[in-house]
Amino acid sequence: MRLLLDTQILIWMVNGDRRFRLELSTTIANADSLHVSAVTAFEYSDLQSRGRIPVDEPFDELVDRFDLEMEGYPVDCWRVAVQLPRIHRDPVDRMMIAHAIAGDFTLVTADRTIRAYPVKSCW
Repeated sequence: MRLLLDTQILIWMVNGDRRFRLELSTTIANADSLHVSAVTAFEYSDLQSRGRIPVDEPFDELVDRFDLEMEGYPVDCWRVAVQLPRIHRDPVDRMMIAHAIAGDFTLVTADRTIRAYPVKSCW
């Protein structure tokens, strides 16, 4: 299984957050590969620079630490994102959902609103 990590999950991995459940760590450990969208890289770095997340580790270091595969945002994903129902108001999250759909990834997210979309997900 190819997993695409939500920003929240990435932050929890860095912090060893208790909400990062045992079964989720098992799923991640058994994944074929772990991927992060360029959208997530932007969101993580932006939140970090504004002091909105409790992490000090720069995003670039996470790529090596967790053996992440960076995914550029596909040009045509905007078409997928704009057609998604307006369940979630956050455009960054809709872009990540579109990326997961277009790339045939399983999206790892704790966000129930995101999981309401027609996207393969696990939590």
